[in-house]
This record gives sequence, C-alpha cells and structure tokens, in this order.
Amino acid sequence: MNPGSLISYLLGHQEVIMTLSRIAASAALSLAFAASAPAPAQPAAGQTILVWSFGFSPHPIHLAAGRPVTLTFVNRSGSSHDFTANTFFRTSRILRGDAAEGEVELGPRETRSVTLIPRAGTYKAHCSHFFHKQMGMADQIIVD
Repeated sequence: MNPGSLISYLLGHQEVIMTLSRIAASAALSLAFAASAPAPAQPAAGQTILVWSFGFSPHPIHLAAGRPVTLTFVNRSGSSHDFTANTFFRTSRILRGDAAEGEVELGPRETRSVTLIPRAGTYKAHCSHFFHKQMGMADQIIVD
C-alpha cells in the first residue's frame, strides 16, 4: 500500500480509529486508578471468649496488634458476670459494640460482641462481681 492510499484509508476510517483510541484511553485510566485505589478494608477476625462461674476461656487470650477483631463474649452461666479490662479497652479503638467503663456486662446466658482494633501490650482482665476474681475469674490478654 502506497503512502497516499494509507492516508485515504485512515481518513475514511477516522471515526473507527477515534472510537478505538477512546476505548484504549479509558482502559488505561481504569487500570491506573485501580492500581492506586486503597485496598478494601479487612473484615474483622473473630475471637470467642467463654464466661462461666468461675472462669474465662481461652486463657490467656491472644490477639494481633493493629488488626480488627470481634470479641464475642458468651456467658454460659445462669448468673451475671462481666469482663473487665480497663486498660485494654481504653487503649483499643472500639469500632462497634460497647465496653463502657472498660467492661462488658453479661446477664445470665447472654452473648455480646465488641469489635475493636487492639494496641500491642499485655493486659489484665477479670470479673468485677463480688469475689469472682478471687474465685478464678481472671485472665490475661496478650496483643502482639
């Protein structure tokens, strides 16, 4: 094909060439924005904490620092208990749920959840009800 024929051919198909150019540009922009978009938020991991008269499980509780976790407190007892960890809850970023005054209060056979991002450290936890801590309702939370 001689140069004159090529120019005539391209001019005759200018609309097709422009459309293909726009598609190519759109695809390139989509890829560029996709590469720079933030990663989707990680779903919170789960950790079940069993509560009974007179103990907690697991013992100790191990969590990953800086990673969202949903703590699900399950009271297996027919009596009320709480999970008190003042420093742990104060230094964690609470995303969902309630740990007012550094504790999660549980009625008989109640289940409650708190989603948070824990800070690295070792924390003490216990049940603050009369004499429950002394009867063995104490635990440790290790965040690393």
